[in-house]
Amino acid sequence: MQMRGRCLLNLVMLILVGLFGMSCGTSPTSQYIESPTSAKLAGSLAPPAVRDREQAVRRQLGNTTDGEARYALLDSLASDYFKAGMVADSMRVDEEIVDDRRIPSGRRSLKASSLANSYASDNYNRSQHLLERARALARETTPAELETLPYDPSYEYFPAEAVLEGSQHALSKRREQADLGWHDLIDPTLSERRHRAAANMLLEESPWLISSMVQDNHRTEALSYGNEMRWDADNRPDLKPSPTQSAYVDVGRAFALSANDDYDGALTAVDAAIDGFRQANVEPYSRTYAAALRLRLTIALALGRIGDYQADAAALESAASINPVVAHSTNADERESLILAARGQWGDAERRIAASLGDGPPPPHPGADWPAHFLRPSPNPESPYYKYRAALQMLYRLEDPTGQVGSAEIASYVTPLVGTQDQWNDSSTYGAYDEDGALELSMSRAMSEGDQGKVLAFQIAELFHMNATQGAMADGAARLAASTPELRALVEQEQDLRFERNTAHAAPWTSSLADKKLASLRKQIASEFPLYRQLVSPDVATSADLGKALREGEVYLDFYAGRDAIYAFVVHPGGAFHAIGLATTRAAITKQVMALRSSLDAGIPPRRPGDLAGFDLAAAAGLYQALIAPVQDDIKGARTVYIGTSGILASLPFNVLLVRPASSLADADWWISMATPVRVPSASALVIARSHPATHAGEPLIAFADPSFDGREPPTTTDAQVDGVPARAFPVDDRAASFDYHRVAPLPETLDEANSIAKTLNASGQSVLWGTSASRSEVMKRDLSNDRVVLFATHGIVAGEVPGWRKAGLALAYEGSGLADSILTADDIVTLRLNADWVVLSACNTGLVTGDAGDAMSELSRAFFAAGARSMLLTQWAVESRSATQVTTGVFRTYSGDSSLSKADAVGRTERDMASGKYGELYRHPYFWGAYVLTGDAAR
Repeated sequence: MQMRGRCLLNLVMLILVGLFGMSCGTSPTSQYIESPTSAKLAGSLAPPAVRDREQAVRRQLGNTTDGEARYALLDSLASDYFKAGMVADSMRVDEEIVDDRRIPSGRRSLKASSLANSYASDNYNRSQHLLERARALARETTPAELETLPYDPSYEYFPAEAVLEGSQHALSKRREQADLGWHDLIDPTLSERRHRAAANMLLEESPWLISSMVQDNHRTEALSYGNEMRWDADNRPDLKPSPTQSAYVDVGRAFALSANDDYDGALTAVDAAIDGFRQANVEPYSRTYAAALRLRLTIALALGRIGDYQADAAALESAASINPVVAHSTNADERESLILAARGQWGDAERRIAASLGDGPPPPHPGADWPAHFLRPSPNPESPYYKYRAALQMLYRLEDPTGQVGSAEIASYVTPLVGTQDQWNDSSTYGAYDEDGALELSMSRAMSEGDQGKVLAFQIAELFHMNATQGAMADGAARLAASTPELRALVEQEQDLRFERNTAHAAPWTSSLADKKLASLRKQIASEFPLYRQLVSPDVATSADLGKALREGEVYLDFYAGRDAIYAFVVHPGGAFHAIGLATTRAAITKQVMALRSSLDAGIPPRRPGDLAGFDLAAAAGLYQALIAPVQDDIKGARTVYIGTSGILASLPFNVLLVRPASSLADADWWISMATPVRVPSASALVIARSHPATHAGEPLIAFADPSFDGREPPTTTDAQVDGVPARAFPVDDRAASFDYHRVAPLPETLDEANSIAKTLNASGQSVLWGTSASRSEVMKRDLSNDRVVLFATHGIVAGEVPGWRKAGLALAYEGSGLADSILTADDIVTLRLNADWVVLSACNTGLVTGDAGDAMSELSRAFFAAGARSMLLTQWAVESRSATQVTTGVFRTYSGDSSLSKADAVGRTERDMASGKYGELYRHPYFWGAYVLTGDAAR
């Protein structure tokens, strides 16, 4: 099984090799310490002159045994060959460096690592051999030589290892390399030259790490890292990128942005990268430059503008004719189809990419030792090859002005991605940077294809919402499998069969047999471990499925905000369905959401009754008119409106929208006076919750409050501010290389809130854990399955909020390593065993509008639901302590006091009471009551 798993992941990683290859440029001579990409390239020699130059070098080599001198001569010759467009000769000379025993081991190791990457796409055995040489030579490198090298050989071979041997740990291998680089960069015991070597690696490997994150469906993490690298490159004096290295960072960021459905931002980033390469005189046939050209063509395709980039297509075609590494990469079909599409030859482009999907002849450049059936991508929709190239094929069809694409063709593309019980949608893999564009354009076309097309568009919208949080769910599934021996054995069998099926399409009977075995095994996994099934391959609910789960007085409202259009889908009990396009755009909505949240996120509450404190009444009314008013007749009469969305709309506090314009709080007509909005990660989350009824837990409460972020025991009493607002939760010192967890803002007032809730629920004093007891390890070791209410009164953290942090989670007591062991992450939460009616996240600010923090809120919610929670009450911005206590205790007092009320009723009534002035005129401001949102099953 281990070998098969490695080969399957090799197939995955070959996609990445083709997307962002290492430059075939050469390392500098020994007199230079900076990166080889930082030097200005001299004028190239004509081929005959280079041949003459080689003869001269050979004569000089015959007269010297000095290793550094020999390296300088050969490295210069390899560089001349490359500049002359004679790439194969350049690589030949580089291999001579690897084989020359008189050259120092470190330089030979670096060349071997670079060549191993270059050969990985079409010569497995050669690449593997060079990788082994790189490892061995790295071990022989002396400390003295390390002071002369542009990179550290001890981890420079990690990328090749990730491709050829990393198999199921490719992303972790790249993360390990980055972690080692960051460690070396800030290690005070290392020299400036060693720091420079670490900086070179971090800058130039950033696109590779980001591409691995995206391929593994960690898109939010990829964007966080891409943005952080751009900021670091611009601001950190210890990085100081060359123009070419800055372009590398832009390439990685473009990749992350396109994978997060921001093609406009991605185009800006890749434009900057290509301009940087040009200004640095990087040869346009170098592999990284060619990768940037391919990336820009694909982004332009997603934007419907590929015809504007015919010059890029010509440059890419020229690069393939000059550089064999570009030409023989496994994505030659993709490259050539993009070139055809740029020239308006849509039919030829579609046929070319169809060949790579198994619908035509195999690719023309099979590798020297990769079996033809291995190189040829599987038509299986679970394969990342399928997702990536099927998206290209769909874009070619949809953008062909002579094409006729109807709902049937769209369904044939979308249905395999949605999956069925037997044919899983392998959401842990992702179709690189073109899948969102293909799905969005498919949705737009489907909306014009009548009722059947609109039902299909609804499923696409739901797929978008689920993909937004799938990375954390896949991590949780891996954690679950690793800790459950019986499940681990089944998962290994499933991976074996997937490999057999994915590589057996040359023998149809073998593939058919593997399909049957795989279907049977997956039924067993779904039956015995339903949680794993939903984590790794979640169902995408249909409107009919959802209609069966909805109850009287409820309605489901789905929003998808595309680049050029926003769609709303309404589902009623019984399955009645309506879909419309809204007269607004994502850009317009983003501007309004940011305006609405601006004062709420500032953390400055009003100080006197009637004070707006910056709250934007116009934005609150404008968002209602843009989003809710067009469907108000559809949702009329519903007391509970479930809302599923992602992206910017996931950060919108729907409960503070105004039905009509108002000039003051006194005449504000809040939407919550008509219905209570309840958030759900997706329709399937509600369907699943209601298909697995559970008995109620016996104990009323377990609470984790006022964690000790500095690791010290707190005093036995606290002097909390009664109306305090927490300072910035994670104050970042831009001068520091890493975040000091001891600086997390303390939350002493949350202990009062937890004790008040405990009193309201008649829970014992032992049910509230605080200080050093409110820790991640305490949460992980406890059996929480007998607690009806689970409270976390602490800060929420999102990807990118502090340097080096890439996940959504909850900040708990310091346990020795800070972020690494003190944050309860979404994949931690998945492994908990809950049976909670309520999970309360109070004092969290997981709804911050910056980045994709709204999706982070959905990520945490989905993790808690997977662990067994039925509903959650969480805050969308940092709350004021006294009003927070009144809201939470008011909700539980109302809910406990009237058994006829649903959870939505209890939350809605409490918020309406506060908005109407029942708790005092000051608290009529939405800053106090609007922070709380209910998510999940809002019934009793």
